[in-house]
Amino acid sequence: MVMKRFFLLTVLLLGSLPLVQAADGARQLERFLQGLSTLRAEFRQTVERPDDEGLYFSNGIFYLRRPGKLRWEYAGPYGQLIVADGSRIWLHDVELDQVSHRSQKAALEGTPAQLLSDPGPVNQHFEISEMPAADDLFWLELRPRDKDAQFSSVRLALMDNELRRMEMTDNFGQITRFVFSNVQRNPALKDELFIFRPPSGIDLIGDL
Repeated sequence: MVMKRFFLLTVLLLGSLPLVQAADGARQLERFLQGLSTLRAEFRQTVERPDDEGLYFSNGIFYLRRPGKLRWEYAGPYGQLIVADGSRIWLHDVELDQVSHRSQKAALEGTPAQLLSDPGPVNQHFEISEMPAADDLFWLELRPRDKDAQFSSVRLALMDNELRRMEMTDNFGQITRFVFSNVQRNPALKDELFIFRPPSGIDLIGDL
């Protein structure tokens, strides 16, 4: 009888663990976004393509100013610069020597950039699902509500109310993973970081 009660108690306790993790994961995301106005972080990125056995690595620095302003700087002589200025998003491909641009609202719909830069409720644009904790991190999966979004899912890993990792799966099965480090919350950032001026004589590709 004692062993039966012990077994029942163990099952109840183990069965409650995912609920505790789920609550913690959602709470971590809420606390991370609450009061967030600016962010600076270094990142390491890997890209895994479904039709290619190789992994593609890159690294750089990410800047955020809410609402609506972002800057991704990829390191290296053939790197890229992505700037969202609140109205348009600009992509400067150094290797191709060209700049593409389009409406920021259209470009960021259903993307992690929208999640980070939009101060509105997360569930306004994403369906949120809890995932089991792994690697000492709390994981959440977000699926865009917009059926025309570029990504099918975004997974976030948080700990100590800080974003540690992000995984994005696009509609073609490509998986892009970010690992963040040296994260600075609400640092002073210069306005120039979120202003893009196309270099003279460069090819411009974009919509109106």
